[in-house]
Amino acid sequence: MRQAFSPPPPPPSPSPFFDEGNIDEGLGQTGQKISAEDRVPPECPQFLPFLLSLDPYSLVTLGYIIAIFIAMEAKHPEEQEAIGNFLEVIATNIEYIAEQGFYLQQLDERRQDKIEAIEKQELRDEINELKQTIAELQDQIIACCPGAAASLSETNEASSE
Repeated sequence: MRQAFSPPPPPPSPSPFFDEGNIDEGLGQTGQKISAEDRVPPECPQFLPFLLSLDPYSLVTLGYIIAIFIAMEAKHPEEQEAIGNFLEVIATNIEYIAEQGFYLQQLDERRQDKIEAIEKQELRDEINELKQTIAELQDQIIACCPGAAASLSETNEASSE
């Protein structure tokens, strides 16, 4: 822990890599200003929009800065390691939760695909039954009325074209 009356660390010197202009240029940022809420799905908790709206470089940089601040606050290596292990447990569990959610989503998609395949097969079977019924009716009409056979064959030829 920091001593109660120790002076704060000096501010960092200006970086030779960035001028005083727009620091976001070249990092995938567009000229349009899009609010963080517009980049994140509405079902996300309120504290996530800022993090989820960052480009990859800013996200890594922010994580790096937070790690440095935490390490500066924990003066002893065993404290730093304990905090790091704790944060790793949090990160690992978030990854497990996300992976399980992805897995369940994949299972649901597979189930939907199977249901669609079954429904398609049932429709094919019904179409085949209807074709068979139509063929039987045609046979009955031909057997019953010999004159209807010629007009029926003309109708079939016209419908097949």
